[in-house]
Amino acid sequence: MTTMAASARTRARGRVLPKGWPDFLLQLFLFALVDLAYESSRMLATGDVATAFVHARDVVSVEQTFGFFNEISVQRFALDHPHILDVANLTYFHAHFGVTTVFMFWLYLPRNDYYYFIRNIVFASMAIALAGYMLYPTAPPRMLTDLGFTDTLEKFASINHDSGAVLSLSNPFAAVPSVHTCFSLIIGLSCFFLVKWRPLGIAWLFYPALIIFSIVATGNHFWLDAILGAGVAVIAFLIARAVERVRPTLPASARRRLRIDRSAPAPGA
Repeated sequence: MTTMAASARTRARGRVLPKGWPDFLLQLFLFALVDLAYESSRMLATGDVATAFVHARDVVSVEQTFGFFNEISVQRFALDHPHILDVANLTYFHAHFGVTTVFMFWLYLPRNDYYYFIRNIVFASMAIALAGYMLYPTAPPRMLTDLGFTDTLEKFASINHDSGAVLSLSNPFAAVPSVHTCFSLIIGLSCFFLVKWRPLGIAWLFYPALIIFSIVATGNHFWLDAILGAGVAVIAFLIARAVERVRPTLPASARRRLRIDRSAPAPGA
C-alpha cells in the first residue's frame, strides 16, 4: 500500500498539475468562494464609527500601559527616509495580495503534499479574523491624526482609501487582528521549511518582519494588531492540525514532525 501511494505521488510530480484539472479548478473555486465571503462579510462588519475610534484609543491605552506605544516614532523614521517609506508603502499595498497569491500557486504546484494543510490554516485564519472585525471594529492609527499619525499611502503614494475601487473591497475598521501579519507568518515559516535552497528558506524568515514594519510605518496597524495577528496564525495552525488528525493530507514524515501521530499512514487521495 505504501509503495502504491509513493508511486502515485511520483506520477503526480511528473505532471504540471499534481492532481489534474478537476482538483486545480476545485481549489480555485474554493479560494474564490472563501475570499468573496470574506470580503463581503468584512464590508458588512464595519461597526459603529464612534465605537471603532474608541477601540483604537483603547489599543493605544493598552500599549502605553505596557510601554510599547512607539508607532509614531517608527513612522517618523520612515518619513525621514523616503526610500524606506517607499518600500513600506509598496510592501503594504502590494505584497499582502501579490505574495500570498504567488505563494499559494507555488505551494499547490511543486509542494502539493503540503498545500491542503496550509490552505486549511489560511481559511481558518480568515474566519477568525472576520470574527475579530465583527466583535471589535477598530480604526487604524492613520485615522488618529490628533496623535500625530500620517496616512502615508494617501499623502506620499497617491492612494485614496476612500476611492471607489479601494473602498469597495475594504473595511476601514478592520485593524484587529492584522491579517497582514498572520499571512506573513504562515508564508515565512512555510517557506523556511519547504524551500529547498537553504539560504533562500532562511531569508523568508525576514518576510514577517518586513510586513510588520510596513503596516506600522504606513499607519495602518498598531503593534498590538500584529501581536493578535500572530495569535490568529497560531490558533489557525491548531485548527488545521486538528483537521489533519481526522483527514490526513500531509506526508507521513510531516505528520510525525507535527506530532499528529507517531506512525502515520501514507496520506490518502
